[in-house]
Amino acid sequence: MSMPPRLRREDGAAAVEFALIVGVLVMLLFGMLQFGLAFFELQNLRAAVREGARAGAVGADENTIRQRVEDASLDSIPAGNAALDVEFTNDASVGSPVWSAGPCPVSGGVGVTTNAAVRATVALSDPDLPGRLQDIFTLDIPLIPQISLTSATIEGQFRCEGV
Repeated sequence: MSMPPRLRREDGAAAVEFALIVGVLVMLLFGMLQFGLAFFELQNLRAAVREGARAGAVGADENTIRQRVEDASLDSIPAGNAALDVEFTNDASVGSPVWSAGPCPVSGGVGVTTNAAVRATVALSDPDLPGRLQDIFTLDIPLIPQISLTSATIEGQFRCEGV
């Protein structure tokens, strides 16, 4: 006894297989997009902080350093945001240097060494950081535990020139 020809056809099999797999594909696609946005913003902030520290290394004051970071961040860090720290040390060669507020020391100043450095930092966990950034750095992909990148600190450090 053979089956009727109607029951052997597989007309809807591709549609059913696609319906079963499309959810996973969409999850992967949006996960990649969200991770890509977070990675882009992280690289953007890293470049902005390094630009500010570089400006400080060649003698810029704290306000100029902050302005450079704000300009280079493509509006990710708004003007006057307290999440950005600018500090300097007289000796960055020691194991744990003492950092304090201010720009690079003046050449020939008291206690100035050739290892003086300036650094600019942005802590992604800082509550003063815009909520938009905190949302970007919290990856929420379905069926995967939430990934938070907000514990990272972005730092740019350069040795002071001319000391």
